[in-house]
Amino acid sequence: MSDDESPWTRGGLRIHEAAFARARADAERAYAVDEEACGYLRGPATDGLFVDEAVALENLANKLHRLDPVTYFRSARTFFAFNEKKFDDAVTRARTEGRPIKVLYHSHLDTGAYFSPTDRAVMSMGEPPAVEGGAITLGPGPMWPLAFLVFSVRAGVVDEHRLFVWDGGDFALSPLTIEP
Repeated sequence: MSDDESPWTRGGLRIHEAAFARARADAERAYAVDEEACGYLRGPATDGLFVDEAVALENLANKLHRLDPVTYFRSARTFFAFNEKKFDDAVTRARTEGRPIKVLYHSHLDTGAYFSPTDRAVMSMGEPPAVEGGAITLGPGPMWPLAFLVFSVRAGVVDEHRLFVWDGGDFALSPLTIEP
């Protein structure tokens, strides 16, 4: 997919305040159950930089952690995972409907809105750390043509948000606007 077909991958997105509020509420809801939230934002293909719908995804990190605590050493408090097949199907369906998925969002609990080393490795199709604090390897770039929104939730309230885009070698901060 080229940048021309997915202009949101260059950043500078505009997010409708209702969609932003829904994603923010999902982040705050997840904080209340001690989990990172994850979900996506989509919008009309006719306006590549605008999103007006938020959809929450189930964070599977706790289930993975229970099944294999060595490989998945983090719980949902510090990690998010989702069903990639279902998400890939949603990406294909959304594009066909003329309302592509443009942003993947997730939250951080009691820390800042940054793209962590693990986020960077996983979202670039690289190698995440094998142990807490371990080394990562960045991959060739995101599996899907997306921008990435991170919320910081402290004491149950979103206090910061930042948008990131793949710049060809790493994830870079990008401006975003919340619109009425």
